[in-house]
Amino acid sequence: MRMIEKRRGGMTAEEFLELFESSAKELDVGYSYALARDLEQFRSDPELGYRTAGSRAEFEAGEFLYRRMSEMGLKTEKHPVVLDGWEFCGATLTYQTEDGERTIRLGGYQTNLEVKDLKTELVDAGKGTEKDFLKTDVRGKIALIRINQRDEWWINYPACQAHLAGAAAVIAVQDKGYGEVDPAALNAQDICGLPNAPAFSMSKSDMAAVLSEMKKGRLEVVLNAQSKVREKVTTYNIVGMIPGQTSQMIAVSAHYDSYFHGFEDDNCGVSMMLSLAQALLRSGYKPQKTLVFIAFAAEEWGKINSRYDWSAGAFAEMTQGQNDWRGRMIADINLELPAIAHGKKHYIRSVYEYKHFLRDFLKDPKGFDEYYPEGADVVCPVQTWSDDFSMAISGVPSLVNDFSSGSFMETHYHSQFDDDTSYDARIYYFHHRLYLRLILAFDRCALPPMDFSTRVRRLMRSVKGENADTAAAAELFRAGETAEETAEELYDMICAVNDSKQPEERESVAGAVILDAFKYCEDSFVALDWYEKSVFPHENAQKNIEYMQRAIAALEEGDADAAKCAMVEVDDNSYAEAFARGVTSYFTARALTDRGSWGSGRLTGHIDLFGVMRAVMSKGKEEDPDFTFEKEELAVKIAVERKNLQYILEAETARLKKLTQKLQGAIVAVEALNR
Repeated sequence: MRMIEKRRGGMTAEEFLELFESSAKELDVGYSYALARDLEQFRSDPELGYRTAGSRAEFEAGEFLYRRMSEMGLKTEKHPVVLDGWEFCGATLTYQTEDGERTIRLGGYQTNLEVKDLKTELVDAGKGTEKDFLKTDVRGKIALIRINQRDEWWINYPACQAHLAGAAAVIAVQDKGYGEVDPAALNAQDICGLPNAPAFSMSKSDMAAVLSEMKKGRLEVVLNAQSKVREKVTTYNIVGMIPGQTSQMIAVSAHYDSYFHGFEDDNCGVSMMLSLAQALLRSGYKPQKTLVFIAFAAEEWGKINSRYDWSAGAFAEMTQGQNDWRGRMIADINLELPAIAHGKKHYIRSVYEYKHFLRDFLKDPKGFDEYYPEGADVVCPVQTWSDDFSMAISGVPSLVNDFSSGSFMETHYHSQFDDDTSYDARIYYFHHRLYLRLILAFDRCALPPMDFSTRVRRLMRSVKGENADTAAAAELFRAGETAEETAEELYDMICAVNDSKQPEERESVAGAVILDAFKYCEDSFVALDWYEKSVFPHENAQKNIEYMQRAIAALEEGDADAAKCAMVEVDDNSYAEAFARGVTSYFTARALTDRGSWGSGRLTGHIDLFGVMRAVMSKGKEEDPDFTFEKEELAVKIAVERKNLQYILEAETARLKKLTQKLQGAIVAVEALNR
């Protein structure tokens, strides 16, 4: 790929290209592939794999990576973190057919059940909803359900509903959404729910076989399972470093726990990370900043009974006092599923503040054509599906090779088919080169190349509709415009410094001031919706008002179905149609009171429409329904949400003013470099 930057860190484009190629020639994708395959040996289930949080398999994989890092010459450390653990050594279901005994292998979720030869009955419980369990006696039995976790609901809801109905366990079969690669595919996800509501997974082909037997009469089965969840276990993040000449740092990260064999997710991320480190060491590169290579544990799961139960290892790393990275680490480049193309266009998903820098980095499409016909771009912000979110909210600006848009997520992801059959050596090599170049680009920056105006503009644009015409919004826009102007001035100054000189220790103080402003942005302007999407704090209330207004309009027309479709868009009320009040209220309360996770405190309230929705659904069956009461209830809730929205907008305005002060402080710190 050809460099187009005029200068970077005192270097011309040609000098930087020469620097890059001297390290790139040491890249060894064969080494990366072999290491990814080597990680498959560490497994709890001898056949299916599983290298889960706090398990023996995860520990042994960590020891293996520690040795590899040390042998290549990295300064290597083991950072202990305390979180919750899960060991899944396997589960099978056996039943009799006319042709004899048949045993099928099950996948697991993070729940407790250790049984040997448990004899019970397998019953068909439909989709596992409240209605399904009211018409099916599952007491002491195993409930077989179909589930679409991508488009309908997560496994914790039917698992809890089954538990309340007295089921011994739930076995879920993916009905689209995930595991679509093959009828034999099993699937695993984080449970987000009760550890004492046992859940397992079964393939579509095995379900077809057992349903065929059920048609003949009562199906007795024998369950064997070894699935154990433990509180507060110690596992390790494995950290290797190449010391730099200043106190600033750059991180490259990937996670080494996995479901099944985890070849793409995330063995290839870990092995690529180590391959990048090896190339830099072999080339003799002397970094300006300390390069930190982090193999995170417990990314897939690591917290019992939490809506935010994944990315536990990264969050613990940043909150349990294991490091002094905050204020020094200018970037975390997180690697997820990098040995496959996730579409015709490559995306880097980044925090807002690096969008400008990264777009300049990707500006010349030459070099992408052969691999990504539509080139490359940057999308913002980072989302919660990977460790970069935990890093960002902890004050480390992060990015990840975006993996969410391709078909792999619906086909192979989190199944036993995540193996090397999907491996693309050409794409993998291209990603090695691209992200090696990005490491070097960051290393040549004397100051974190952060443009805060991107976040501020996006925030202002997200205030929409009638809400944009309020006095509170007008005050926010005034504060936002001042913050935007200050941010643009600061970024121009940062670019001038970064273009003209190589990094020195004296820039670290100004860098820390800039990073402090970034941490303030993450604390002030990052909220979550009820489906774990990163949003601005006002967006939940704004959306709720819009959809409750739509619901009232639909009820005015007597359209119960349209009203219901509007109400399911309000917070987590989509679950109200299918699950009992006790189930939905439990998980709502758990989310609102969550502590000690990356999602704690990031919800901005809750509108409960359970009763209204159920009433509308019931009355909708009548010939001439009267929705007067339901419309009044919605109007009251809209009024409450308007007050909540006004409070949030006023808080955002105050935070924008505080951000302007922090950016002005950063300008002073940067100006001091010229004295």
